[in-house]
Amino acid sequence: MDIQRLTNSLKPWLALETWHTGHSLDDQRFHRALKASFDEQGVQISSDDFRQAIALGLNDFRPGDVKAFAEDIEGFAQRAEDIASYLFDLKR
Repeated sequence: MDIQRLTNSLKPWLALETWHTGHSLDDQRFHRALKASFDEQGVQISSDDFRQAIALGLNDFRPGDVKAFAEDIEGFAQRAEDIASYLFDLKR
């Protein structure tokens, strides 16, 4: 897994300060970023890979905020893995 490429595909979602709010526009950006990630690297991406990529992306925009958003990072990493698993199951 290329974590830097995954981070780059998530940056359009992470670039905004509201990335973690659950607002419908932020959710749309999250889903678009996931689609870009899956299109580029496939759907077999683990929550750990997503966790690392989100933390790296946040560090680029808001250094020092990674620890403050640990719960949000975990939640989104798990959501991303759940969506990836769903898409993987659909392909079978």
